[in-house]
Formats: sequence, structure tokens, C-alpha cells
Amino acid sequence: MFLPIALALAQLAQPAQHDPEIEALLRRRDERRRSEALEQPAPRNGADAETGDKAGLDRVLPPQIAERLAACLAKADGDPDTGLADAAAWAKAGGGAYAAHCEGYALGQAGRWTEAADAFARGAGTSGLDVETRARLWSQAGNAALVAGDVPRAIRDLDTALANPLPRTLSTGEIHLDRARARVAAGDLPGARADLDEAVVLAASDPLAWLLSATLARRMDDLPLARLHIGEAAKRAGNDAAVALEQGIILALSGERDDAARAAFSRARELARPDSAIGKQAADYLAQLGAEPEAPKESPVEPGR
Repeated sequence: MFLPIALALAQLAQPAQHDPEIEALLRRRDERRRSEALEQPAPRNGADAETGDKAGLDRVLPPQIAERLAACLAKADGDPDTGLADAAAWAKAGGGAYAAHCEGYALGQAGRWTEAADAFARGAGTSGLDVETRARLWSQAGNAALVAGDVPRAIRDLDTALANPLPRTLSTGEIHLDRARARVAAGDLPGARADLDEAVVLAASDPLAWLLSATLARRMDDLPLARLHIGEAAKRAGNDAAVALEQGIILALSGERDDAARAAFSRARELARPDSAIGKQAADYLAQLGAEPEAPKESPVEPGR
């Protein structure tokens, strides 16, 4: 492997507090969770809604609350100020934690992340909430604080989310994943490793858990684990540019795998937007690796030999 790329890749060992590409993955994850929670019908005859892997924090809402929350979130998607006004009106009408949820979401859409964290925390403090809903709101507060750059607060909020026993479900695993991100930003790599070990068990279907686990393993110089976990991420999100880029980095650092690394970087460049950080990094790494070596030419065999 060429020395320049080794030096460039080594720079990635320094964790960033806010990675736009990772945040894009998180937004897609949260949008999926929100739509699933709002679309699933409420349980009938007192049946237990907390079954299956997606149970836990995605507690099914009564239809009237689900519809009201969906409408408020949709307004916030279209225009944050309209969403904020709707959340305020709902709060005055007794919307409680769910109105605070919409307020926090609208503030996040407006880029007002510290205020969003305050709104989610206020919702989490509402009396009478079940432990899963309270944990979800604290986790959202922690995520908002992390985007705002307030790492100590993010860790406190995520610690609070996990302070009480929670079902061992996908959603609980994703809170561990979020706390791992905050711990990496704080420089607590062993703590982040413990959280990601939980996340890849509880949130095994989430490619982001495997991607971040692989990235952390690389940063901690555990390349065998990094290769294993980036392979799991690729199985679940083979068409994700961030996964392809990390796979290329891990393969390049593993030595004598330049061809595989080149293929992964090429895939990342093809999948990413040309002006994105991932697209530019992939193109840079490909340039440093150089062109794929030509196959050796066979020597012609002379007649009679």
C-alpha cells in the first residue's frame, strides 16, 4: 500500500463530533422508525403491542394521537414555523409530551438544535409517561444536543434514557448506538465500544450499527473486527456510499488488498453525490492508490517448443 494513502487514512482516526454523512443515515433511520410507528395499527382488546424486534421505544400510539402527531410532523416538514405554531396550539390543548415531541422536531428542522434538545427534554419530563416513551424522548434530546455540539449534555441525556431497565429490542439498541456516537465525540472509545457491542446485538438489522462498530474497531486498531463488521454492514446496505467508503479504508489498511480497496472506493464514488464529502474522499483515495495494475502479458510460445 502506498505511504500517502496510509497517511491520509490515518487522519480519519480522529473522530468528528458531527459527521454530515452519518447524520444523513440517522435521518433516514429516524424517518423510517417514525413512519413505522405511526402507520402500525393500535392493539385491540388490550393485546400486547410490545412484541417483535421493533417493539419497545416505538410504542404504538392510540389512533387519535398518532394522527395528530403525524399531522404536526408533516407541517414541520413543510415549514418549521408552521410546525412550531401547531405544536404550541396542541400544547395549549393538552398535547403534553407528544406536542413537545413535535416542537422538538420542528426546531430541529429549523436547525435550532439546542432548543430542540430543550423541547424533547421537557417532553420527557411529562408525568405519567411509560418508560419506553420517556426513554425515546431523552434519546432524541441527546441526539439534538450532539448535533448542537454539546457533547456532555448529549451523554447526560442518553445516560438518562438508559437509566431504567428497557426491553432488549431494536430501539433500545439504537439508543446504545446513539450514546456510542456521543462517547466517541467525548473521546471515550472504550465506553463507545461497550455501547456498540450492545447495539450490534439488539439492532442487528440496522446497518448503521455495524458501520459505526467497524469504524470504531478501525480507530482502535482492531482490523479483524473492523473487517467482520463492515462486511455485515455491506450485507445490509451494500448500496450505501458511507459503507462502501469505510470498507475501502479498512481493506486498504489491512495490507495487500489494494484491488479490493480500489473496488470499494469506486463503488463509493459512484453511489455518492459528486460534491459530497464521501464522493470527494473516494476520488482522492482512488487517485492515491493509482490505476489498477495491468495483468502480466503471456510470453508468446515459439513454434516447435
